[in-house]
Amino acid sequence: MRCIRVQLAYMGRLGLTMVKYDSEKHTFNSVQNARFKFSCLFAVALISSGYLIWRSPMDYSVYKFDSKIFDITIFIINTIITNTIYIILPLQCYCKHHQLANSLNALLINDSILRRLALLVGKEPPCYTEATYFSFIMRWDGIACVSFFFCSYFMKNWVIDEFVHLQLSVCIYLAMDLALGWTLGLCCVVMLVGIEQLSHIIDLLLKASDERAIAPELISPILWDVYDRVTIHVRKDLSQYCGPIVVLFTSLFVLECAISLVDLGGLLYDGSDLDMSLIAVGALWLLFDFKKFIVPLLLSECLKQKVEETALCTRHFDDYRLQNTRAAKQIQNFLLKNLHQKKKFSACGFFDIDNTVIYMVFSSIVTYLVILIQFKQLETDLTQAGDGYNVTSNVSTVQP
Repeated sequence: MRCIRVQLAYMGRLGLTMVKYDSEKHTFNSVQNARFKFSCLFAVALISSGYLIWRSPMDYSVYKFDSKIFDITIFIINTIITNTIYIILPLQCYCKHHQLANSLNALLINDSILRRLALLVGKEPPCYTEATYFSFIMRWDGIACVSFFFCSYFMKNWVIDEFVHLQLSVCIYLAMDLALGWTLGLCCVVMLVGIEQLSHIIDLLLKASDERAIAPELISPILWDVYDRVTIHVRKDLSQYCGPIVVLFTSLFVLECAISLVDLGGLLYDGSDLDMSLIAVGALWLLFDFKKFIVPLLLSECLKQKVEETALCTRHFDDYRLQNTRAAKQIQNFLLKNLHQKKKFSACGFFDIDNTVIYMVFSSIVTYLVILIQFKQLETDLTQAGDGYNVTSNVSTVQP
């Protein structure tokens, strides 16, 4: 569980979480002056978002000199959705921090129980190696990405007259992107800890079944409580905490992919005059957004499979030695309760966070792409028709 404490400590330095670990009480609690910290963070988010929306038409005209009203409109819409995410971040951080603390405390209780049972049956306690490595990589990956993009845009914008405004916008976007990446990363670390605890349950069940080191009717109710904390309490509280963020970020990611494909098509087929360096940096940005999108989905799917595997593992106790016993009734009740229940993370009820979202996103990108191409072609046709009309009128006027 140290990986979660370290992650919360790093996020707390930037004001991205209202939960911290209390070493005296050995629980996760709210930080001091949470309301004041939220007010400061929310005020910064509002001011930064307002500045980006105000600057969006001017920034776009700098990057694309031949911009049309359709392109500017899409750019502004993309900016508004992005800013909405970053306004939701502090709201979720404050309004749902009790749910985050409850889920972390549930994992903390599970950890202490599993450690005692591991000593009882002579097994190694859970170590959370994967969660620790992931937390470390995720933190420094975010810092490296921010540094890379800051230097890239700095060198690109250095010769532009509006360098200060452009670089300030870049800094705001990078700070927001780091906040989003670390928030989703915290949810991923929590899921990895839950996966490790469920794996430890499976190991304890198998060891108790094979060696009979402890009576099944004694160990199974304790392990069922551990299982329920992961599948019910952690799943429910974490879905409430990160669900709205996942919904908005998925919408933004779909729109970014569709816009990138339209720009790529204009570059390849229409000969659009686009800056290749900006296209390369934009492609890298989209790649890092894809990483933030796909990793939570894969981990959520992995956790769902581990939940099913843990429930099915109880069949190892179903043998002749446990027939018509108290342990057999406990196992039957557990299987009836859990095998057919939904154990998935939900994004505000809009969709389940698992592999099915990939197909939904792919179909949405295609739909957005068709709509964008149609509107862009419509604007092109109207522009050409307008130019032709003006030319005809001018010629008619000049002739005697």
